[in-house]
Amino acid sequence: MPSIFKLDSAGDLALPAAPAPAEELGKLNSAHLETASRILSIISRYKLAGNGLLSKTNDNISFLSHICSKISANEVILMCLPAFPFKSPNTSTKVLGRHPDKAEEFALAHLNGLCAAIGDVYAPGARLMIVSDGLVYNDLLGVPDKDVWAYGEALRALTARKAFHHIEFCRLKDLVHIDLPNDLDEIRYVANATNFRHALLKQFSRPDFDVSLRISEDEDTCLTYRGYIKFLATDLQNVYPISKERTKSKYKRGAEYIARQMLMRGDAFARAVRERFPDRLRLSIHASTGENKLSINLLPTDTSFTTPWHCSIAFRLDGTTTTGHRAEFEADETLELIYENNRPSYFREKSDLLSWATEKGGVTCEPLYPAGFMIRPATGLNGLSIHDVDAAKVRALSQINSPVVLRGFSQTRNRDFFVDKATEFGTPLPWKFGLVLEVKDRGMDTCGLNNVLSAEWMPFHYDGLFKTEKIVKEDGGEELVSKPPLFQFFTAVTESPKNTGFTLFSSSTLVFKYLPPHLPLSSLRPLKWSVSTSSFNSTVLRGLPLVVDHPATGRPCLRFHEPWPQSKTQFEATHIDIENASAHDVDSSTVCDALTSLLHDRRVAYYHSWEKGDLLVSDNILNMHTRSDFTAGCDRELWRIHFD
Repeated sequence: MPSIFKLDSAGDLALPAAPAPAEELGKLNSAHLETASRILSIISRYKLAGNGLLSKTNDNISFLSHICSKISANEVILMCLPAFPFKSPNTSTKVLGRHPDKAEEFALAHLNGLCAAIGDVYAPGARLMIVSDGLVYNDLLGVPDKDVWAYGEALRALTARKAFHHIEFCRLKDLVHIDLPNDLDEIRYVANATNFRHALLKQFSRPDFDVSLRISEDEDTCLTYRGYIKFLATDLQNVYPISKERTKSKYKRGAEYIARQMLMRGDAFARAVRERFPDRLRLSIHASTGENKLSINLLPTDTSFTTPWHCSIAFRLDGTTTTGHRAEFEADETLELIYENNRPSYFREKSDLLSWATEKGGVTCEPLYPAGFMIRPATGLNGLSIHDVDAAKVRALSQINSPVVLRGFSQTRNRDFFVDKATEFGTPLPWKFGLVLEVKDRGMDTCGLNNVLSAEWMPFHYDGLFKTEKIVKEDGGEELVSKPPLFQFFTAVTESPKNTGFTLFSSSTLVFKYLPPHLPLSSLRPLKWSVSTSSFNSTVLRGLPLVVDHPATGRPCLRFHEPWPQSKTQFEATHIDIENASAHDVDSSTVCDALTSLLHDRRVAYYHSWEKGDLLVSDNILNMHTRSDFTAGCDRELWRIHFD
């Protein structure tokens, strides 16, 4: 039986069932327990900063037992998250408006990725239900019921538009017994908002609930209360402004009163969620002890602003994100406010690289989750052609944040135009197959490229590792060296099948951001690795540096190839070894496993679904990439050119 995970530095989890005795674990299927441990490890990646994942008192037993029960029944792992109520009423200094913006989009992408990551290790997968608590509290904060409706409907539309298939929402009738029409619209929703609040408190409130006693005796309640006080201090600034009649101390006492009212309603709401969804794991946005709920971070941020309805989001040029108050970002001269659909949506680091073809209407440059840019003609589909692409700016941008996807440009599948554009980007580099590689399923005909031209999963790698030449060393001997290109340039001749045949790109920036504490970047820098395969003319390469500095930006970049044993391929295996691991007190397999896990981590890997005519430029030093499997023989074809 595998050992139980000890996730001492991971987030907190709430379980619907009472803790199982330790001896119960001995009755569990060992394979199920191992899968449950892997799922627990995935959830720990999304922990709220500063929170442990699980209560130290239950030793993870309850969680593992619950997950194992789902696995033994081959059932979907169901979770619920009370969240996404409405935008903060402080739209002057805190948030950008009343509607969801890029912060909500990235939060939903983050949560969808959590569920998808569970699906990567457990076939039935996971689903997360968002239970909006908007109508529970909105009247306390002066937010109209119709704003709560509009926010919730916009979230549902956003989820559908972005194909966040693992996210679902519940309705009022799913939570309380209330007579509602089947076709709920804005008017009927607003008309029943007060009825909902009354029904919630009538059905689930506890007459003996003593707020002061709970704050003093229950750590979870105290943590939630402190969280309420913190955000109310800024949320209510416009609703109840400081004046001669309302002093700062009076304002503070008022915020504390509202926080206590929120705790009373929140207790009833929490009971409703437990009773209505007893089989779902309870997630929470609030810090906790880990005995009753899992505290998670909704945004990939480096600040304490982790909920999108309480903050604004800003994107650095390198793809990393930060969150904070609107006023803070507006005062930052390095940032600019970006509008989407005529509404303010997010802040972005200023750069001339994001503006070109202005004489023809220009382009929009949208950040991708978790990294990369999507560039489109600002005037709409086919508003610009491949000839209008500013190769110098796209090349420079891709060196900072890859991949750069160019979508909606015309004439991108003209082979001559594609080759001509490659010469604008740099120096095209032919290989043994010629200049343009037609990437499509060729069955067992490898063309000497192992599984590149197949339909099976590929290992994470950088292109050109096996493009080698012999050089003469100073001592007169010969050495086989790798000559990888600096960039990849793709065009999609066909559209890829939906939900399959993705190309995955993982940026070194994010890989190193999420390195585990026991494997810091400084421990990776001195490491050298070797690779061997019977493909590519039985290539063997040694002394390869695991980390290199980018030639243009100077930033550290990962140079690696995912180990690919024979059990993963019907073609040729690829063997990897960290040659000097023992000399630096690390284990080769441990390093390889950690890097492989990070490359596939949904917080790191961008899954690109190809649309016909897509152009894509990726920096082959900054990024590593792979391809997911797809149905053999299907119509999936890309053209690729390497260039320096």
